[in-house]
Parts: sequence; C-alpha cells; structure tokens
Amino acid sequence: MSILFEPGTIKTLVIRNRLVRSATFEGMANFEGRPLPELGRLYYRLAESDVGLIITSAAFVDRYKTLPDVSGLAYPTAMDDDSYIENWRPIVEGVHERGAGIAMQIVHPGRLDMPALRGGPAMAPSAVPDKSEQIAPRAMTQEEIADMVQKFAQACRRVHEAGFDAVQLHGGHGYLISNFISPYVNVRKDEYGGTTENRSRFVLEIVAAARKFVGPDYPIMIKMNGEDYAPGGLDLEESVRVASLICRGGIDCIEVTGGTRPESDKYPSAKGINRPEKEAYFKAHAAALKKSVDVPIILVGGLRSPSVMEKALAEGIADFVSLCRPLIREPALVSRWKKGDLFRAICISCNQCGDNVFVRPLRCYVEEKLKEKAGEKTQ
Repeated sequence: MSILFEPGTIKTLVIRNRLVRSATFEGMANFEGRPLPELGRLYYRLAESDVGLIITSAAFVDRYKTLPDVSGLAYPTAMDDDSYIENWRPIVEGVHERGAGIAMQIVHPGRLDMPALRGGPAMAPSAVPDKSEQIAPRAMTQEEIADMVQKFAQACRRVHEAGFDAVQLHGGHGYLISNFISPYVNVRKDEYGGTTENRSRFVLEIVAAARKFVGPDYPIMIKMNGEDYAPGGLDLEESVRVASLICRGGIDCIEVTGGTRPESDKYPSAKGINRPEKEAYFKAHAAALKKSVDVPIILVGGLRSPSVMEKALAEGIADFVSLCRPLIREPALVSRWKKGDLFRAICISCNQCGDNVFVRPLRCYVEEKLKEKAGEKTQ
C-alpha cells in the first residue's frame, strides 16, 4: 500500500490517510455567513472520495455585519456567534458518516480587511501602508488585541462544540495572525512587537485562551508562512524560530505556506505546474520546520503527482500532503489514486478558480467549459 494511504495522527485525531484538502474559499454561504446546502454537498463528495481530512474555508471570527442579501454572491462563512454551531453540526456529522475528518479554519483579515464592508479602516498590529494602495490600516490598541484574542478563542470553542475534529488558525498570506508574526508589518514597540517572542505572543495568547474551552487534547493547528517573500518580511530562518515557539506553546500541527499580500512577488497558488520539478514549492520550508518542531507538518504547494507526495512523506519532509486546486477539478481524485490510477492530477494550474473566487462560488472554469462544449455537441 502506498504511504499516501497509511493512517496518520494529529494529536488525538486519527486520519485514515495522509491526503488533506487544504482550506479553499468556496463562497457557499449566505449573507450572514451560514453554510448553504451546496457547501455540505461539496464536503460530502470529498469525504466519499477518500480524502483523509477536509479543512474548510476560513470562517470569520468577526464577520461583516451589514452585507446585502443578494442571491448568487460568494459570501464567506463565519463562526462568531453560537447560533452557527447548529448550522455546522449536521455537515460535520455527514462528513464523519462518510469516513473523513474535518477541521475548520478561522481567520480575521487584519490588514487585508475591506473598510467599506467593515464600516471603518482595517486594523493590524501597526499602521504600515498597503504597498498596492498606499492605504494604512489602523494600529490596534492593547485592549483591541485582548478582545481579538477572545474572538479567536470563542470561535475555537464553537468549532469544538460543532463536532469538528480540529481547528486551524489562518496564520499566513497577510491576514491578521500573519500580520503579527511578520517583522515587516509588525513594527510595534510594546510586548507584541520587535522580538520573535513578542511577535509570536498573539498566537500564543489565542492558543492559551482556546485551551480553556477545548481542553488539552483537542488539535489546534495553524497554517503559517515559511516565508513572506517580501522585503523585510518573515524569512525561513525566522519562521523556524516562530514555529518552535508556538509549538512549545500548544500548536499541534503546522501547514506550511508562503507569500503575503500585497507585497509578495510570489503567491501560494503558482501557475503552470506542468511537471514534477515544479511541484512541492514549499518543500524546503516544510523540511526546515520539520527539523525544528515535534508536531506533524502538512506540505502544500502545487502538488499534482503521487510520486512527488510519496517521496516527501517517505523522506520525512512532511507527515501529510495538502491539495486545493486539483480537488476543485477532480473531487474524486483521491479515489482514483487509491484504485491504482496514479496519473497526475489533471488540474492545469490556470488559477481561474482563485481569480474569480470572490465573484462566483467555487468552480473549475476549465471543466465547466469542457462540459459546455460537450453539451453543445450532443444538441
């Protein structure tokens, strides 16, 4: 049996194989951030198709309160009120009935927030201007930091009470947790800025506060940058130091990504992944973190070929591998591989799915076009 289909564990969570569906913005919620039936159906299909662990799109810990109710818009999910627990519980149960695990990713957009929707300026650890727009967020007060810690912790409690197997903090790509970790964005002079320890403090306080609700055995994971790819931002050496600190402070698993918006010249979803040499582009980052921490590492980044994934697992670079775009085009991809058809994923890495994700609910535009053409031929 391929190492891809051997069981793996994250703390107390046993996962049936090493294949993870990475968090992907689906846009399948209503204007209040509650999951629509099609989101449940998407997760059920992935679970039926042998994915080991499904990580949901990032749910807001503090949602936009005044979104218009417009049919067909791609709304984000939220987890900032106890009423959401009952919305998610049947979806979680349905995934479990189909043999997969499911974790919820939670987020605050921080510096990438939308002032028009928030009703005020974006907030971040420091008022460092956005390079693309030259708009500075508002620096958070210590009281606001303490309040945000509790918002994250309460969201973790709701995730746990809804029956999810784990929670994942979104700590990459320029969102709020990433803002605190990054030496480029965080130039505070108090105990939340400056040293590695201070810039990691926000994460550590979230974990400590969440533990009071979820207990010592519940997996709290993080998706974090191995590198910001921005001048003055987080580099690999510093990310290793951050990872060591936060794992000692209670993080149970790290999914290693990279790139921070809008300064980065590299983004997490690279285009043109058409041969094995272009795959696993965060491999070096995962390997470095794996050497420094004693928790499972999830490798993400352009993975398309079973042989590339098997090698990463066999060499101890990572404990799990994570896919996003291939499962948009081929939801049954994992089942295909499990049955012995080891041809690489047919995703062409065009990024149309990501480029349009905030306009229309998640879909593969290449596959959609092919189906349209096939329908035209049969008419």
